[in-house]
Amino acid sequence: MDKKAIIACIAALAALAVLVAAAVFFLYSGTDETKTSAFASEGSTGLLAAVPSDAVMVAGFSDMKSACSLLTDTSGCFHYFTGGKESSLLLKFLEKAEGTDHGVLKSSRAVLSLHYNGSLVPLLVIDAGRAGSLADGKAAGLIARADSAGLSVLLPDCQETADENTYLHRRDIILLSTSDVQTKSAERHIAKGISVLDSEGFADCLRQAGEVGNTVFLSCGEAGKFFAGIARKGLSGYADFLKKFAGWASFSIDDAASDHLRLSGRFTSDSGAEDFINVFRGYSPARSSVGTVLPSYTVFFASLPLDDVSSYITCADAFADGTGKLGKTELARKQLQKRSGLSPVQWARTLDVKEVAAAFFKVGGRIEKILLMKIGNKDMSPVFRDTGQSSGKGASPKLCDYPYAGFASSVFGPFFSLPDESSFTYIDGWIIAGSRSAVSEYVDGRALENTLAGYAEDASLRPDFMTDSKYFVSYLSVSEGADVLQDVFTGSYARTLAGASEGYSYVPVTFCISEDKDDNVIASAETFRVSSMKTKAPVFERDTVVVVPKGPFEVKNSGTGKMNLFYQQDNMYLCLKEVGGKGLWGVPFSSPICGNAGTIDYFANGKLQILFASGSKLYLIDRLGRYVNPFPVDLGKEILLGPGIYDFNGNRRYNVMILHKDNTIEMYNLQGRRPAQWKGIAPAEKIKGLPEAVKTGGKTFWVVRTSIQTLIYGFYGGEPLTVFEGDRMIRSDSKVIPGEGMSVKAVCYDGKMHTIKLK
Repeated sequence: MDKKAIIACIAALAALAVLVAAAVFFLYSGTDETKTSAFASEGSTGLLAAVPSDAVMVAGFSDMKSACSLLTDTSGCFHYFTGGKESSLLLKFLEKAEGTDHGVLKSSRAVLSLHYNGSLVPLLVIDAGRAGSLADGKAAGLIARADSAGLSVLLPDCQETADENTYLHRRDIILLSTSDVQTKSAERHIAKGISVLDSEGFADCLRQAGEVGNTVFLSCGEAGKFFAGIARKGLSGYADFLKKFAGWASFSIDDAASDHLRLSGRFTSDSGAEDFINVFRGYSPARSSVGTVLPSYTVFFASLPLDDVSSYITCADAFADGTGKLGKTELARKQLQKRSGLSPVQWARTLDVKEVAAAFFKVGGRIEKILLMKIGNKDMSPVFRDTGQSSGKGASPKLCDYPYAGFASSVFGPFFSLPDESSFTYIDGWIIAGSRSAVSEYVDGRALENTLAGYAEDASLRPDFMTDSKYFVSYLSVSEGADVLQDVFTGSYARTLAGASEGYSYVPVTFCISEDKDDNVIASAETFRVSSMKTKAPVFERDTVVVVPKGPFEVKNSGTGKMNLFYQQDNMYLCLKEVGGKGLWGVPFSSPICGNAGTIDYFANGKLQILFASGSKLYLIDRLGRYVNPFPVDLGKEILLGPGIYDFNGNRRYNVMILHKDNTIEMYNLQGRRPAQWKGIAPAEKIKGLPEAVKTGGKTFWVVRTSIQTLIYGFYGGEPLTVFEGDRMIRSDSKVIPGEGMSVKAVCYDGKMHTIKLK
């Protein structure tokens, strides 16, 4: 399947969980005058009266020092408030301010909010002290730095404009934004006495949170604005469910270390059936065990552990009825019953479903979605007769046709629908359904070779989805899903989120809903960043797809001395353009190039040409788009990826490294001949890319990454120098660092950095 389904789910989790990576959001419409006036007059909450009522996100900070520290700390969650392009000026200012002593404002409270105006625009409100404090110039340094950073700075006269009974009337405040419109809007709202405190239900949420400092507030009803601000166009529709989830939520930070972040949340809602959160109040939570049947390479999953499936169906149908969708649901169920002879509701009750989950993982480079159901009734014969699958003790998994496509989504909701529900198998009390290729991961043993629960334990983690009883659990691996972030978030936010996993082996994020001892529905959002970890060494090859880059490729133009971009169009034309975008030339070509291109000085005269490969041949083209003789040079077998270009002695006698389609790596000179000493590189596992040269002890070695491990070969290939087994194998994603003498350092599957001697 394509990426659309997983994009939707990652985006939904991002908003619902405040997805830690984006811990953001917020607020709106209605009034509660008594509570509002009380909060507006108190010192601990009165600064919120300066936040305009159209805020999309609000976060409070106990002091300015904490605000600067949290907002500029790239390892924490508040940093993501400044991830947008429009916030970059504010971030740069805060980074500089964080390096100062903050002066008189060091202990001043601060509030950051985001406002949607085609994009998310930040507003920072700083409590500058008693009214008249700014007159003596004590904050002049900070104001001057903000102004020089290009920020809009406004010092409203709150004594003149704010209601005399409010906290603002007694204080001086500083308004900072990247937009003049936003600071002036805040000033107008103060004068009118209208703020985010007037939002319906916000007072209850604020009282429940107990404090403003280092706390985040969310209005589920305004999730659409959040999506519009940070998500790609076309994804805002996925905020619809969030609008119906609850009224308000508050999230406070329990832990904000560089390697661990945890938020605790509480919800407010009406008692009627219109808010989905009330579905959870109709049955008891249960412990999730889906992590024991998901592969370690899971990108995302969401699950409903069920104490009583009948109670869940009753409550979920009441929610559907309250939102006007029960009729459509019942019609779908009748159509499914007519097709199979069995009602979907009766099907779920007969199986006694104890947990239902949907998960995404990669199969051969494609993202697949699967359905998993834990069943309480071990006798599947009433519903799975004639399928060939047995639920008896010791029954081996088989790949079978799935006769109940659409049943799970009609009972448990649309998230549990699959684009392909053609196959299923049964393993240890779990029904696993999906496409033939996805279910085959289980039947062939690859999926459970190293489970997600085992993987987390190897990392010495105990995430929330593995503990206690829950109503809802979800999980995202930022490290596994880094390549789809750019399809979910706008450019700057995607880069910021992707940066969270750089340099880390494992970055999981979880969001769970449970209940406290007083039966209140509560939430937790948590993320870990693990730099190194012990993991079970793989036995099966999993990711066997080789990514062939499409370019553009940076090449140096010897005529101008500038870097140009060389690329191939869909019509196979080869083109060169300036980095700024101006096209220089385009020439016809007949076949795809093989994922790499670079410049060489073939004639040793200072003029550079572009070397690339296609089919089984090497080609050379000059900076004016003219093909160079005596190329093309035929290497004799099809090229998958290359060339990697090397001038080992600096004498412009080039060699190239080529990954062929027969899973071999070969070295050639530009005449297409292999060196006499060359022995070839041909591991049993799938080679994932071109070899990487590493120099140590005065010699060059080749680092080759496969679908299972990292191998190191001598300069002329042959047998690998690193013949290890089990957890002593080098991880396929490990850096290989030159060491003393003829050695390198690398991380093995035991999670430790080892010094490896190369002989």
